[in-house]
Amino acid sequence: MGTVFDIGNLGLMFWQLITFAILLLLLYKFVYPPIRDQIIKRQRSIEQAIDEAEQTRAEARRLLEEYRQQIAEARGEARQILEEARRQGEAQRERTLREAREEGERIIQRAREEIERERAQALSEIRREVADMVIMASEQVVRKSLEREDHERLIEEALRELDVELKEKEVTR
Repeated sequence: MGTVFDIGNLGLMFWQLITFAILLLLLYKFVYPPIRDQIIKRQRSIEQAIDEAEQTRAEARRLLEEYRQQIAEARGEARQILEEARRQGEAQRERTLREAREEGERIIQRAREEIERERAQALSEIRREVADMVIMASEQVVRKSLEREDHERLIEEALRELDVELKEKEVTR
C-alpha cells in the first residue's frame, strides 16, 4: 500500500516529467516554428488584406465622390443648356413676332397706298367724265359752241362742286 509519494511512483513520475520535457522541447523545436511561421504568415496576409480593403474602400469613396461631383456638374451644365435654349427660343419667338408685325404693317401700308392710288385714279376718271358731261350739258344749254375759257371755267366749277360733295360723303361715312 503505498502513499502517493511512493518511490516506485516517484521514478515513474520522474521519467514522465523527462519525457514530457523532451516532448515539449521537440514540439518547441520542430512543430512550433512551422505553426508560428504559418500564424505569422496568415496574420501578415490578413493585415495586408485589411490594408488593401481599406485602400479599396478609400478609392471607392474617392471615386464615388468624383462621380457625384461629375453628376452635379453634368446637371448644372444641363440646367445651363436648358436655360440657354429657353432664352434662345424666347428670343426667336420675339424676333418672329416682331418680323410678323413688321410684315403685317408693310402689307397694310401697301394696301393703303394701293387704295389711295385707286382712289386718286377713280377721282381722276370721275373728273374727266364730269368734265365731259359738263361740256355736253353746257353745249346743249347754250346750243352753241363755247370758248375754251368758258369751258375751263365751267369745268372748274363742276369739279369744285364735286370735291365738296365727295368730302361731305367721306365725312358722313
